[in-house]
Amino acid sequence: MSRAARVLSGSGVAVGLLLVAVVAPAAPDASPALWPDVVREVSGVLERAAKAYEANDPKGAQELVGEAYFGAFEERGMEAAVRREISARRARDLEKMFGEIRRAIGTGEPAPGVRRRITTLREALDEDARELVRVGATATSLAEKEDGVGPEPEAAPRVVAAKALTTQIAARLDEVRARHRAGDREGAKALLASTYFDLFEGQGLEAAVAARAPRQKAEIEAGFVSVRGLIVAGKPAESVAEALEALKARIRDATALLDGERGRWGAFFNGLILIVREGFEAILIVTALAAYLLKSGHADKVGVVYRASLVALAASALTAVAIRTLFTLSPRHQETLEGAAMLLATAVLFYVSYWLTSKAEADRWQRYVRTRIQAALGTGSLVALWSAAFLAVYREGAETVLFYEALLAGSGPAERAAVLAGFGVGSLALVLVFFVLRSGALHIPIRPFFTVTSALLYYLAFVFAGRGIQELQGSGVVGATPAPWIPTWELLGLYPTWESVGLQVVLVVAAAGALVHLLWRRGRRVGAEVAHS
Repeated sequence: MSRAARVLSGSGVAVGLLLVAVVAPAAPDASPALWPDVVREVSGVLERAAKAYEANDPKGAQELVGEAYFGAFEERGMEAAVRREISARRARDLEKMFGEIRRAIGTGEPAPGVRRRITTLREALDEDARELVRVGATATSLAEKEDGVGPEPEAAPRVVAAKALTTQIAARLDEVRARHRAGDREGAKALLASTYFDLFEGQGLEAAVAARAPRQKAEIEAGFVSVRGLIVAGKPAESVAEALEALKARIRDATALLDGERGRWGAFFNGLILIVREGFEAILIVTALAAYLLKSGHADKVGVVYRASLVALAASALTAVAIRTLFTLSPRHQETLEGAAMLLATAVLFYVSYWLTSKAEADRWQRYVRTRIQAALGTGSLVALWSAAFLAVYREGAETVLFYEALLAGSGPAERAAVLAGFGVGSLALVLVFFVLRSGALHIPIRPFFTVTSALLYYLAFVFAGRGIQELQGSGVVGATPAPWIPTWELLGLYPTWESVGLQVVLVVAAAGALVHLLWRRGRRVGAEVAHS
């Protein structure tokens, strides 16, 4: 899911990255050329996993997928590099792809389907390796950076009983220790991987910790990598047992944080930043639409925009309940819903942007007011305005509800109160922002106002187009054809795939065509006026 990484990013992940560097084997090469080698190593292990599954060895196939993740992707530092140099969300997407392959094998998915999943993952890793080479990322450059980029809080399954899940994980880790003491190193490795993918990651504890404490999440991941490294290296049972106890302690500490025993100020800050960040984009659109109606002398119609916003807030909550009920909050279905809403918002925003631009000239606007505004406001134009307000608030609202559920999952009364207090303060701040923006819009001339408003809506349509396709790519609904030369630029919704950029190019061409059409129409009108003078 989608922009929350920017909201809850933190510097603590640097500690986790350094821990990974300590427990991982020394990289044979500190140059950017390391990453294609890592991908080849991961791909080789995944190919062995595919062949093992095709040979009716699902247990061996699952073990190999775990080896590809822990033994290459994590230990060689690529996960940390992707998280730092590309995005935390991308790192989470890759991690989920590893987990989904293991689960597909465990549920007996047909071999061709498992192989397709592996091929998709390998292609994604190839794309990211090229990007890491392009930006010159090395293991040394990652370790030298001071501030980390926190993992994104995802709309994860609710952790109903975090302590009970922690107890289950601890029991699994005790069994890992027992298998290792008995000399079953392969069994210990397999159970360790199963504990990570099926319990810590698969049951939503990882995402809940990431939403609240990125540093602890990174340290827990580093702990799993450390234990695996000790087992692979043939270290004494005492060393492995000590590392397992340290890992269990980290997980217990993270659970305590989820239960609200600490971090009240952090909870307040997260609750504040989430609503401010997620609500600001919706405020911009609602303000523009309301100010348009006020500027046109139709203050009585502003209620339409406000009612659309209120309906969207209610729909956001209902959608969150529906997603949880129908899809058990599967990240794939969340991304599909968000992506579809973004693309629908793109179409509506583009239309409204064009419509406002066509009314930017004062004389044309005045004629419009005199002859057509009542009819227009009662038909298509009003529908477009209502839809733009509804979709802007709905998209942000649904996402925000899910993020707050991740924050509140398993929280005790004190931390829950802190999150809600942050939400309240942030909501008041948004109300203030709304009135300030609306007041400012009422004191500028018609043409600059409509021109700026149109540009703002077009910008958001452009961003939503890129993000919408990215969401659908993340859910697997839309394919992803890498375009390595295109940078990732969140501010513009720009991502290095031909599908997302292609839609944005269509928008640019459409905007250019609309502008040419408007200029042509203006020229005809001016010519007609000159002819009649």
